[in-house]
Amino acid sequence: MAEAKLDYQKLVSGLPQGVLGLGAQGEVVQMNPAAGRILGIDPLQAAGRIFSELFADRLEQGEEIFKTIASAQSKGTAISGLVIPLDKGGDESSHIALTVTPLAEGETAVVLTDVTRQEQMRRHHQKKHDQATNWALRLEQEKNRLEQALKKNLRFRLGAALVVVVIFAGLGYYTWNRTDLVSFVTKGLHGGAGKAVSESVYTVQPQPLNSSINLSGTIKPFETINLLSPFAGRVLKRHFEYGQKVNKGDLLLKLDTSDLEVKLREAEVAAIKADEEYKKLKDWKNSATVLQAERALNKAKNDLEVTQQKLHESKMLYKRGIIPLDEYRSLKEQVQNQKISLDTLKDQLRTAMEKGKSKNLLVAKLEKENAEAKLAKINKRIKRADMVAPVVGVVFKPTEDQAGKKGKTVEVGYQVEKGQVLLSLGNMERLSVSTTVGELNVAKLRKGQKVDITSYASPDLDLQGSIEAVSSQAIQSSSDSPPSFEVRVITKKLTPGQQAGLRLGMSANLQIKVVTKPKALCVPLGAVCPSSKGGSEVTLVDDKGGNKVVGVKTGMTTMDKVEITEGLKPGDKVVLPAKPKAN
Repeated sequence: MAEAKLDYQKLVSGLPQGVLGLGAQGEVVQMNPAAGRILGIDPLQAAGRIFSELFADRLEQGEEIFKTIASAQSKGTAISGLVIPLDKGGDESSHIALTVTPLAEGETAVVLTDVTRQEQMRRHHQKKHDQATNWALRLEQEKNRLEQALKKNLRFRLGAALVVVVIFAGLGYYTWNRTDLVSFVTKGLHGGAGKAVSESVYTVQPQPLNSSINLSGTIKPFETINLLSPFAGRVLKRHFEYGQKVNKGDLLLKLDTSDLEVKLREAEVAAIKADEEYKKLKDWKNSATVLQAERALNKAKNDLEVTQQKLHESKMLYKRGIIPLDEYRSLKEQVQNQKISLDTLKDQLRTAMEKGKSKNLLVAKLEKENAEAKLAKINKRIKRADMVAPVVGVVFKPTEDQAGKKGKTVEVGYQVEKGQVLLSLGNMERLSVSTTVGELNVAKLRKGQKVDITSYASPDLDLQGSIEAVSSQAIQSSSDSPPSFEVRVITKKLTPGQQAGLRLGMSANLQIKVVTKPKALCVPLGAVCPSSKGGSEVTLVDDKGGNKVVGVKTGMTTMDKVEITEGLKPGDKVVLPAKPKAN
């Protein structure tokens, strides 16, 4: 048995991994040279000492590793392969893989492995991976930007060609209506050529009149929600992939709460003590301190009365010569001393009662409320260790502008800081569409206008929305491009079926109703002619069946009709341009 034990000791001493054995009371039972080298402690000096006392003055250098071992030992839980950084002072640091195994009778075995080199290689590969990912994202963004620019250029050219056609058509129409020829032809059609043509009549009635602007844009989330770390800790589990769609209430991340649980117990102790102190002061007159002071004062009063009675009797005995003068003087001095003691006890009782005054009671109440608030705050943080999705949305990594250097991929085991942006969630319960509008139409748009949203990628998509914002500043563009302004459209709340058929970044077609008049007076486009006096005129059928010309004011014009704002009323019969009779 002695040789087997000796071989075991040699085996443990020669291992490259650190081996640390802890007893049921937390005392160091075994520490091989590798463990002493990793932790910076002489194994001979550590033997037999309490683990918490041994490292009490070195918590700043290895706080995580020491607290993790202590927590695992107190809970009796096993830990395997957990990598923890260990600060050795100055700029020197290392990473330790920690394995904790509970043994029989409360003992614990700890294996420490120096994985600094492996951790450096992993970080190097992670850095290269992040750089490659960033380059890929940049290339994708550049490709999307070029595609958008190409689409805008094509739309601009088509729009320019359409404008040229409209201008030439307008010039031709204007020239035709302003010449004597048109007057001659009009008179001939309405007069001398009456046998060759036929007239038609249009009855004016109120009707809806709408005007719309068609735009194209890109589907984006309604809002971007950044999920912040509620406390400093370590990521235990990750339940999502970037770009994944999640439902409201889905678990996304789980954080380690071991440090918070220690603070929770401390806060519970502080809250109990504060509550007991408040209750004691609330009923202070019946407290042990006050009752003890009152009993001492009452006893002193009784003792003084007895001594005064003895003094009175001794005075009579002294005058009769029965007792000596010294005995009488001794009793007299005793009375004086008891009076002084009585005054002291009265002061002590007064001081004791002062502690129960309203001011001290208020202080105790505030301390109790502070302790309870701190306890509730820690409890709330622990509950937030399970980070869930607040809305239906898509998970993506926060950008550099949102989180600076901390906008990295969240992985299991990562140490996070309080308030750090862990991930971003694009809200898909509603959507927004980003688009631009030219300077000729921007004045027609305003917040709140209704918008119909469709998409080529999803033909069945038919959403209703409204304009959320119209920019007052033009987008910076090249000098040969006309100014354009950003417009943001938001949808109503989407159904689950609509959410399933949409993807962020898809294109969308927008139809914005800029004018809606439910009861407008309109006539066909050809019924309005230029007036020789300026303005416009139409021909009406009078009460006798003849024709008369009246001046009118026109409003909005569509492809086939003109709004009449003045000069006509419902029921008027307007003469339309004559059409040649068929042979």
